[in-house]
Amino acid sequence: MIRRPAPRALALLLPLLAACGGGQDSAYPALLPLDMLTAEPAVPTHAGDAAADPAAVRGAIEARGASVAAKARRDPGPSAAEMDRLTDRASALRERAEALRRTDETLPPCPPGTSPDAVGATCRTE
Repeated sequence: MIRRPAPRALALLLPLLAACGGGQDSAYPALLPLDMLTAEPAVPTHAGDAAADPAAVRGAIEARGASVAAKARRDPGPSAAEMDRLTDRASALRERAEALRRTDETLPPCPPGTSPDAVGATCRTE
């Protein structure tokens, strides 16, 4: 037995199909003109210098890289003592998160070998 769609379903589908037309008068969608498809790509304004003089831009980039490298040598990051302090602070925050998680009885405890994430919502492998 072949089932036909119910008239109510067709009545609901008709406005949806009419909306798909986008109010265009033609039966086909508007196509991109060929001259726009085959045109040379426009160079973005921020790339104009690189297109005009690549060597100068390369030199500027290399100079900036050298400057960043020199700064990294001057400021190697936190000292060992600072890293120890930060590590202790992170451990204290993890312990606090575990304590807060334990107060919420809706969350199950983390299985052995895992610890809660920063908000205590999920467990992560240590």
